[in-house]
Amino acid sequence: AAAFAWLDDWIGAKRTIMIALVALTVIGAAILVVQSKTWFWGLGLALGIFFGPAQAASRSYLARVAPPELRAEMFGLFAFSGKATAFVGPALLGWAAAAAHSQRAGMATVLVFFVVGLVLLWPLKEPASR
Repeated sequence: AAAFAWLDDWIGAKRTIMIALVALTVIGAAILVVQSKTWFWGLGLALGIFFGPAQAASRSYLARVAPPELRAEMFGLFAFSGKATAFVGPALLGWAAAAAHSQRAGMATVLVFFVVGLVLLWPLKEPASR
């Protein structure tokens, strides 16, 4: 985690999030196709390395981009939006798994969220350090 905090300071929160999203997508895709339990567990452990940095860097990004007088409101909206939409991922995963009769198909929907997040983040500007 400390390595990613340093990375966030060095290259910025946006790039740190993008690195994490690419890694989550690539490792997640690999998990979907492996047959070996050993590879599954190894890739799962590798996948876990990138969730924390993505979440931490997203908060760092918000702290940098939010106007100082609106930071409390922005963080409140950030937390609320996460809670209000928390059902979407599991619902889509369950629907896709049921429709395709495949847990792998359901899990593949998670990759869609990672890619959509990356596409939405791509055009945003990295705020200057304050």
